[in-house]
Amino acid sequence: MMIRHFIRIALRNIKRRKTLSVIQILCLSVGLAAFILVARYVQYEKDYDKFNANYERIYRLQSYKETDRLADTGQSVVPMANYLNQNVPAVELAIATNESWDEYLSPDNKHVYMEHFGIVAPSEIFSLFSFELIRGDKATALDDPNSIVLSETMAEKYFPGQDAMGKNLFDEQKKKLTVTGIMKDIPEQSSLSASYFRSNADLVKRQGSNWGNSSYEIYVLLRKNTDFEAVSAQISDVLQQHDPNSKHLAYLQPLSQLHLKETARDDRGAVIYFFSFIGILTLLLACVSFMNLTTSFSTMRSVEIGIRKVSGSNRNTIRLQFLTEAIVIALLAFVLAILIAYLILPVFNLVVNRSIQLQLVQNPLLILFLVTVVLASGFVGGSYPALILSSFKPVTVLKGKSPLKKGKLSGLNAMVYLQFILSVVLITSSIWMFKQVNFLKNKDLGFQKESLLHCALPGMKTNISYTQVRERILQNPGVEDMTLSINAPLHSTWGRDVSYEGGPVDDRTFVRWNAACDNFIPTMGMELVQGRNFSDDFAADGNSCLVNETAVQKFGWDNPIGKWIDNGEQQYTVIGVIKDFNNDDVHNPILPYFLLLRDEGFAGHNDLTFKVNPNTTASSLAHIRSVLRESFPGVLFEVNGYDADTNRLDLRIWGSAKNTFAFFTILAVFIAAIGLFGLVVFASQRRVKEIGIRKVQGAKAEQILPLVTRQFLILVFAANVIVYPLAKLMENVTPGQFKYQFTGFDLLIVLGISLLVTIVASGYQSLKASRINPVEALRYE
Repeated sequence: MMIRHFIRIALRNIKRRKTLSVIQILCLSVGLAAFILVARYVQYEKDYDKFNANYERIYRLQSYKETDRLADTGQSVVPMANYLNQNVPAVELAIATNESWDEYLSPDNKHVYMEHFGIVAPSEIFSLFSFELIRGDKATALDDPNSIVLSETMAEKYFPGQDAMGKNLFDEQKKKLTVTGIMKDIPEQSSLSASYFRSNADLVKRQGSNWGNSSYEIYVLLRKNTDFEAVSAQISDVLQQHDPNSKHLAYLQPLSQLHLKETARDDRGAVIYFFSFIGILTLLLACVSFMNLTTSFSTMRSVEIGIRKVSGSNRNTIRLQFLTEAIVIALLAFVLAILIAYLILPVFNLVVNRSIQLQLVQNPLLILFLVTVVLASGFVGGSYPALILSSFKPVTVLKGKSPLKKGKLSGLNAMVYLQFILSVVLITSSIWMFKQVNFLKNKDLGFQKESLLHCALPGMKTNISYTQVRERILQNPGVEDMTLSINAPLHSTWGRDVSYEGGPVDDRTFVRWNAACDNFIPTMGMELVQGRNFSDDFAADGNSCLVNETAVQKFGWDNPIGKWIDNGEQQYTVIGVIKDFNNDDVHNPILPYFLLLRDEGFAGHNDLTFKVNPNTTASSLAHIRSVLRESFPGVLFEVNGYDADTNRLDLRIWGSAKNTFAFFTILAVFIAAIGLFGLVVFASQRRVKEIGIRKVQGAKAEQILPLVTRQFLILVFAANVIVYPLAKLMENVTPGQFKYQFTGFDLLIVLGISLLVTIVASGYQSLKASRINPVEALRYE
């Protein structure tokens, strides 16, 4: 009965102090809502691949270089699948797959589509993974070399309103593929993502005994109750047994780690830690603000406490009442937080580029944690009035004397200072993330991609030469240059192990490599820092190569010109050094690189890159497409801006982090502003009588205004002391090769934002207090 009575009184007080109560509830609810969203996001990322029935038994075969643990790769050789099936009893099933990115497919002569996510696999993939086949026989769907299984979405796109089963598709080689199955769209939370599967029969036939080509993925299903580390130890030296030149050790990587920690160098998981950090920080800011407001507002109820004591209430009763009120307000904030989370979820999904559902009912542990946080916030927030204010002597407070001695609020001041520090930390973290991602996005790549167009052509047998195609395309004055290569920076990267002059005789070094025509360097806008480019004037350039600056440094060459590199098939002489450029995503370090001179045929991999005048891009693009259609009739291709289909996964992930930090910084600023507004209300009401006396003595509004705002401005400057060391800490803990350097201007931005929030939040109430009628002020209380 007593608790019910206290709850009734608490609701009455909330109704009577509407403004202050709304500030308290809104402050905590926004922080709780933000934390709910972050918690669900972290859960979402952690739940990747859990839809698979065999989730805990699925692994991918990986390997790392014996002399360098960080030289880790998720790719392996095709014959490993057969070896595991035949020689390792703990393996229930092993399959060889190959990712097929950006493949052109067509159902007829009129429609051509580029499919970004395809996988070459055997029929057993439907037994290993829980990909649901709704049409076709999962035991044989991919047995035929010309078979293809489509997702529901892809089947509808290619054959709208029709039954796709038995229909034909054509790939970029004009090979006819028969639809032998329709599967449900693979869930978004899948590390193995594909809109279609093609048979791996040809892959196994071509590469089934090749232990030197590690360009494929091997997925393994272990038997129940198997120690995967023991299996990893058993198979660690298999690659070296079958390939004497291999320096790699094989091991099994759990499916549970593929999304966030694919290899030893992978740092995508760090994004989750950053998200967790900002979520906890936002919640902590909201809780501290709530506790500060609860404590501050309670100090204005000294007269009420005196009357209650005179009426017979004891200290324990008053303590319980204050605790009940604080907990009731916190619970109301919790209910509002859930509503806010549901309302802003669509916006949050746009920010993080996910399709997250709250599913709070299915998350009892999350609900339990949130309720615990809410109750703790209410309990701690009500502790000050419960323990301190309940000790006031009724005679003192009823005479109008302040029961608080000077310095009594020092604990509250410390909490307010903590509130400012948390706000500054959130603002600084967001600015750092924003600057870092922009730095990576706008970093000088070492080539001029802004003026480039790109086209990937399939390998083909044709009588037309590259020189003929180039001459026709360059007839358009808007096309300044053109080149042909087997891969292109940021689009596709090839690597292999090489030996080099002066290097170890018993080991090889992993490098990136490419083969291109002699105008590759000028077309890409790259720079030579030593030596010369390939040239028709030198007949022996087919045995020559260019290297980048990182290779020179890695190989320890003082004078690289004339040195040799051996790729295992031929030895090449270095004739020039390319200034370092980003061949991989800018989040990764620049690796040693060498460039060979390729022939001008179109039989192999063909990346065409065009340098165009930015003012004539549209007309140049139309001309290039026209020439290519005439030169390669019936071949599927697309010509796009250079960035259109680049493989910049890490940058996209960190770009999402930047958006998320910005999103939560807005919430943090909002929470800080609300909390600060409430504190200013408290500070101004405590000094109403002082303000009235000063106005009677002739003080003007501009003289009174600083009385209320000065203490908060001092706290802002004090809190900003941590900005620079915090920025340096962010710089050190943020993974990646290239880091933004925090500047003095960035420090001023943080200070400016925090000052602006403080001035705006406190300005209105301070101005209102400074304009109060002296008569009303002296009658106050």
